[in-house]
This record gives sequence, C-alpha cells and structure tokens, in this order.
Amino acid sequence: MMRYKNAVGYLTILIVILAGIAAACGIFLAGGGKEVPLRSLHQNLVMVYGQGLYKNESVSMALQARAQDGITLFLGIPFLLWSFLIARRGSLKGRFLLLGFLGYLLYTYTTYSFGAMYNGLFLVYVALMSTCFFAFILTFLSLWEEDIQSRLDTKFPEKFVGGILIVTAVAASMMWLKRICIPLINQEVPGELEHYTTMVIQALDLAILLPTGILAGILLMKKNKFGYLLAPVMVIKQMVLVIVIIAMFINQAVNGLSTDGSELVVFLVIAVILSRCLYLFLKNIKE
Repeated sequence: MMRYKNAVGYLTILIVILAGIAAACGIFLAGGGKEVPLRSLHQNLVMVYGQGLYKNESVSMALQARAQDGITLFLGIPFLLWSFLIARRGSLKGRFLLLGFLGYLLYTYTTYSFGAMYNGLFLVYVALMSTCFFAFILTFLSLWEEDIQSRLDTKFPEKFVGGILIVTAVAASMMWLKRICIPLINQEVPGELEHYTTMVIQALDLAILLPTGILAGILLMKKNKFGYLLAPVMVIKQMVLVIVIIAMFINQAVNGLSTDGSELVVFLVIAVILSRCLYLFLKNIKE
C-alpha cells in the first residue's frame, strides 16, 4: 500500500494540469514577432527569439525550451499520470517510476524558475517547482519504508548499474567543467552565457544532480539501502533528460543552428545504456 497516496494524488493532478498548461503555452504560443539582435551586458551580440512565450530568450535557448516542452507534454506528463495510477494499486515499480518522473519535472521547473527570462508563466513555474518538490518528498518517504533489497532479484547487477551512473555523472561533470574553466582561465565570458547573467543549469548539475548520481552509484555498488532507492530515480531522471537533450539537438538542427553531431551520437548511446539499466531494474523487482 502506498502511503500518502491521497496527498500525492492531489499534488499529481495539480502538476499534470499546471505542467500541461506551461508546456502547451511554450509550444503553441509562438506566433508573431521575429528574431532581433541584442547587445548583452557582456558586449556579445545575441539573437533574441522575439516571438511567443519565449520572445525574450536567445534563439538557441528558446528552441531548447520548446523541445523540452514537447518532451514534457507528450512523454513526461502521460508517464507521470500512468505511473501514479499503477502506484496507487500498490505497484513498487509504479512508485519508482513516479518518483523518477517527479524528479524530472522538479528539475525542469526549477531551471525554468531560476534560469528562464521572466514571462507570464513565472508563477506557474514556481507552483510546479513547489508541488513537484513536496510530491517527490512524500513518494520518497513511502519508498523509504520498504525493504527494497528484499524485493529485488539476486541477479540484479548492482555493479553494472552503479558503474553506469558514476561514469555518466563524471562525464557530464567534465563536459560542464570544460565549458566553464577554459573561459575562466582565458578571462572570457562563456559563449553559451549569451545575454543571461549566470549559468543556472550548470550550477544545479554540478552542485546537486551529478554528485547525487555519483553517490547513488557508489551506494548501489555497496548494496546500501539508500543506493537501491536513489539509483532507479537517477536512472529515470537522467534517461529523460538525455532524451530532452537529443530533442534539443534535433530542434536546433531543423531550425538551422549549428550542432555538434558527435555529441548527439554520444547522447544517443547514453540513452540506450540508461534504458537498459532501467529495464534491468524493473525486470528484477518482485511485486
């Protein structure tokens, strides 16, 4: 039986409604206006999107946000609702999936709240950050009361899944540090900062998300209870985020922005590996 199911249920319904509004507005409110050049505080010339909800974002960021909205609307929200429905029936797999998708939406609307240019949905982003946070905590607490290790088949490959979490987190950390440290050494402003004031996504990743992935991998390899709880959540969250990044690459390429094809291939490989890890975890849960 899932504890706090009524509270999580009300929060989930609110999240589905608010996230549906936010994502739909990001995708479909794109008419009018045109791209305009803007001189940033860093004296860089930035092309601003100039239309729809993301009219004040750079072209690159607006295309990335619209790609993420598409994944949220057509993948994140339906799977969140489906996982909650099967979790209410007592499914342990459902609760893990629910926790993973809540984690993805929490991360998404935290970055929107702090990183996006102010727009008419600011309070919606803040409300989503709050509701996702409390639903995540309550679902986490309900899982903490379970003896996760006893519910997993003895064939579950802790070292493989834990190693993948560590490798992907370290690789992502190296990628971000390269983009940050080289401009710092050269006393330059990172090109991707564009007309924004700071690197919100990189800060959240390096401070919270990626260390959590490394910690989850280490604890899982040691067969620690906390590792069994964190690892599947991080696998789901990272897998969906990688799918979002792939969608961003594709949307930018379709709209004529230059992208690094080698990075796209790397993310495709990571998506396949993380999908395999999620399959192994779900396959080995004994309901």
